[in-house]
Order: sequence, then C-alpha cells, then structure tokens
Amino acid sequence: MINFEKLKSKRLFVWVVGVPMILALLYYSLFALDRYVSTAQVAVRQVGNSEAPQIPGLAVMLSGLNPTSREETLYLREFLTSQDMLNVLQQKINWSEHYAGRWRDPLYWLSGDAQREDLLEYYRRLVTAHFDEQTGLLSVSVEAFDPRFAEEVLKVMLGESERFVNELSHRMAREQMTFAQSELAKARAAYEERREDMLAFQSNNSLLDAEATAKARADIIAELEANLTKERTTLKGLQATLSANTPQVRQQRNRIQALEQQLAAEIQRLVSQKDGDKLNVVASRYRNLTIDAAIAEEAYKFAVSSVESARIEASKKLRSLVTVVSPNVPDRAVHPDRTYNLITIFIALLLLYGIARFVIATIEDHRD
Repeated sequence: MINFEKLKSKRLFVWVVGVPMILALLYYSLFALDRYVSTAQVAVRQVGNSEAPQIPGLAVMLSGLNPTSREETLYLREFLTSQDMLNVLQQKINWSEHYAGRWRDPLYWLSGDAQREDLLEYYRRLVTAHFDEQTGLLSVSVEAFDPRFAEEVLKVMLGESERFVNELSHRMAREQMTFAQSELAKARAAYEERREDMLAFQSNNSLLDAEATAKARADIIAELEANLTKERTTLKGLQATLSANTPQVRQQRNRIQALEQQLAAEIQRLVSQKDGDKLNVVASRYRNLTIDAAIAEEAYKFAVSSVESARIEASKKLRSLVTVVSPNVPDRAVHPDRTYNLITIFIALLLLYGIARFVIATIEDHRD
C-alpha cells in the first residue's frame, strides 16, 4: 500500500529544496561570472594643523592629533555612489561598456541601452562606500569582471574624490571670506560717508572743532561775567565817595556798559533761541556727527579684524583627501563565493521546507 504522506513529503522536498538547489548549482556552475573586488580606504582630514606633531601613517588618523572630518567624509560617501560620479566614470573610461551585454550571468546582466536610473541602480550594486565611525575611515569597494578594470575604476574615483573634497572645502572658505570682505566694504563705505559728512559740516560752519569753540566761548562768557561783577563792585565803591558826574564814575560806567554789550554779544553767539544756528546747536550737531563717525570707525576696525579672523578660520576649514590604503589589483575573484552561497541556500531551503511541513501538518490536524 502506497504511503501518501511520505509521497507528499518527498514531492514537497523536491519542489522546495531539490529544484531550487539544482537551479542554484546550474547558475553557480555554468552562468555566474567571477567578480573581482578592488578596495581602498580614505579619510578627509584638516590641512595645516601646526599644533599637532608629525606622525606618519595610520597613527595620524587614530591619534586624534589631526582628527578626520566626519561631515565632509559623509558628503564624500554620498558623492561616490551618486549620479555625478557615474557620469565622470562614463566620460573618462566608459564604465558601462565593461558590464553591458554579458548575457551569460542573468543576475548581473546590463542592457547596452539601459536607462539612467537602471544604470545608477546597477552601479550602486557594484560600488559600495562604508564609513567607520570609530576610525573615521571611508572604505570604498569596486566590483568588476576584470581585476585591472576594478583597480582603474577605483583610481578614477579617488582622483575625482580628491577634487571634490578640495572644491568643497575651498568653496566654504571662499564663501566665508567673501562675506567678511563684503562686510568690510560696507563698513568702510559707512566710515568714509560719516567722515565726509563731518568735513562738510566743518567747512559749512567754518569751525574745526565746534565743541572746543563752544567751550572757549563759554570760558569767555564766564570771564566777562567775572570782570563785570568786579567792575560793578568798583563802581559802587566810587559812587560811595564821589559824585555821579565825576569823570571816574562816568568812565567806570562806560567800562561796565562795554562789558555788558560784549557779554550779551557772546551769549547771543553761543546760545540759540529760535533760529537754531547758534554755537550751542552747531556744537550739538557736531557732537552727533562725531559720535556717528566714531561708531563707523569702530565698526570699520572690527570689520578689518573680522576679515583676518575669517582668513584664519577659512584656513582651518581646508580639507584634503588622505589615501590610507591604496587601490589594489585583486589576484582572485571574491564574488561569487560559490561554496558559501550554495551552503547558505541549502540551509535556507531546509528551513523553508521545515516551515512548509509544519504549516501543512497544522492544516491537516485542523481538518481532522
């Protein structure tokens, strides 16, 4: 009597494990093409760190004396797997021609007239860039069907990466310097404008220093008032002993009158009432112009120092690409690892077979 349970189990094993394993054996034995991998390790680091002692080799990267630039390295990682890098490879070495038309390997077949999106997706399957957070190194791997072509592709990528890093750091430095210089130009223009305003004010009012002139006038008025008080005291003394019509008294009165007229004239010149063109108003305006000019001068000095500081900071932002491990010409094909892949597939199929058996047994138990 035929055991249908064993027959079903064998059929299930054949279709779940046997057939896929036969297909996998056929693919890896007859169709899978060898892929060679060229690798390199690079890092983006700061240029011109004079405070750090010179330590050659990888120790510089790991010591923290001249730390790598994480942000720029991540930018570089994205650039390496971008359409821009693919365009450069297409232009310089016609990258897709090496991979196109290899019909033998269906999993790595590329059409000769593939669209840009499909070409980029295929490119990202063969080019990988991994950033190590601990060391700050960027590991770049390139797969190709020829070992020398893999090395050539990686060399072109590293050369373009160096140009990218230099341009990126120099662009940031230029932007910072341009901003500082534009602020310096504005501060200088403002300072020159305030200085011209003050010179024009001095020319229009025929005064070199309105504040000093006003102070001198105030001193003159104080001196006149003191002299006037003194002369009035003298007059009272004369009137106490002499007649009002005596020459001494009349002469003293004339002297007092002259002082009063001079004092009134000086006060009128110094203090403004309604017309606003007297010396006190002129001095006030001159004082405002002086303050504005001083503020503009300080802003100009600060802008000059800011340009120098921006130049120093810009030099600190300069970065360079350091190749820690150079591209290599692989001696043997790393991919595909046929033995490892077949064993992995077999184990996975066995697990799938066991799951399928368990599901089928569960369904049959519920039917009963």
